[in-house]
Amino acid sequence: MIIIDTKSSDIRTIDGVKNIPLYKFKMLPYALENREYTDYIFQSPQAVLNFSKHLNLLRNNNTKAYAIGDTTKNTLSHFGIDSISPIIPGSEELIKRLKDRMLDKKFLIIKGSDGLNLIFKFLEENNINSDEISVYERVRLEDYSSLKEDFEGADAIIFPSVYAADIFFEKIYTKNINAKLFCISNRILNQLNKRGYKAKILENYFSKSELIQEIKKSI
Repeated sequence: MIIIDTKSSDIRTIDGVKNIPLYKFKMLPYALENREYTDYIFQSPQAVLNFSKHLNLLRNNNTKAYAIGDTTKNTLSHFGIDSISPIIPGSEELIKRLKDRMLDKKFLIIKGSDGLNLIFKFLEENNINSDEISVYERVRLEDYSSLKEDFEGADAIIFPSVYAADIFFEKIYTKNINAKLFCISNRILNQLNKRGYKAKILENYFSKSELIQEIKKSI
């Protein structure tokens, strides 16, 4: 069985799953003028990686870190930083975790240039002191023709982002691709449905031991 994950590269690898990123990252310069934040929110693993030179700011016992999901949480753990994350990944679920933790706090949100700003808007609407910075942007590859053969031989394709799904159908998809489609959130599923395709949300995407078994049972 050939399983392809279209996630961007990060520190997580799984035997039996082939990673084919559909875009790359470009690091953006950013200024950190204020270093007195009490809480840091990371909206992706890449946000952690591109903010790594300032992660020492989170080692203060009075500082809290939040992660948008398990992969981001694991990336922070790789640097020795504990974080709070929602059971279901995503901005809306993380907002629920923030609601009783906002009083007298100053937040910094670290994200990509095209990342969602739901959390920042929520904090602003509740008059919570907060800033956000973009530390990277996603850039499409120059050519996708060489990737089509890999996908035509796949049994399962995983989309961890709307961006990856959009690129796949715009640049790679052909009628010769008969793989079953998987994703990791309702937002991605809705985007696939809008394009007229069915997909299954993976419950065990963040589990190295159970991911492949879940996919096998679904095919």
